[in-house]
Amino acid sequence: MKKKGVALHWERLQRSWGRRFRELMLPKEYQRLGTRYGGWWVNVKSLPSKPLLIDCGLGEDVSFPVEFIKAFPGSKVVGVEPNPRSLNYCYKNCPKSMEIMEGAFWINNNETIVFHLPRSIDDLPDGADGVSGSLHDSHDYVSGGDVIRVSTIDLDSILLQLKNDQCDVLKLDIEGAEYEILNQLTKNCKIKKVSQLLVEFHHGVTSHTIADTNKVAKNIISCGFDLIHTEDRNYIFHISKW
Repeated sequence: MKKKGVALHWERLQRSWGRRFRELMLPKEYQRLGTRYGGWWVNVKSLPSKPLLIDCGLGEDVSFPVEFIKAFPGSKVVGVEPNPRSLNYCYKNCPKSMEIMEGAFWINNNETIVFHLPRSIDDLPDGADGVSGSLHDSHDYVSGGDVIRVSTIDLDSILLQLKNDQCDVLKLDIEGAEYEILNQLTKNCKIKKVSQLLVEFHHGVTSHTIADTNKVAKNIISCGFDLIHTEDRNYIFHISKW
């Protein structure tokens, strides 16, 4: 039993060293904004003085948009979130300058769809946060949980509402829906409306596999993006020639 514990500790230490090494290899223009859990690496040098961040999937850690606003006081930050529990948290903890849109980020606008809420925290695997709902009923955290109906919003509608042609940073932590969305956005390379793309992929916790993730990443790259960094299931892309 003791040996097993030592082996587990060593494995975690190796992962930590590997992650730290990859971070050291990042271009110097990149800065981590937010906590280790909720933060992301962003190329702060390639952004305009008043960038637009669209943050989809806020959960209960808003350290990323909070730090983004601190780094860019004139920025426009929009959060998109369908989970009532997360929305309640966000209204209490997000800066007043941040706009919160209630709904699910999706391939179509103004559609009403089923959103699966996570099961009780007592019925979830160790490490689960209890707020990760999903549009996918195959998600490990929602199977057997309650469902609600939510409205949807897509990238074009958000940009139109904000009177912007370009999104400087798009973050997707949307528990499996990223596959459908990114497949659509890369079909005609509409993803080029985004300069920096930050995605948490959910292979392994949904019906999607690592092969699905690799295919989507390849499609993003074929639209003119560079894959800058990976951190477990977090992938950071930047439009080429920045």
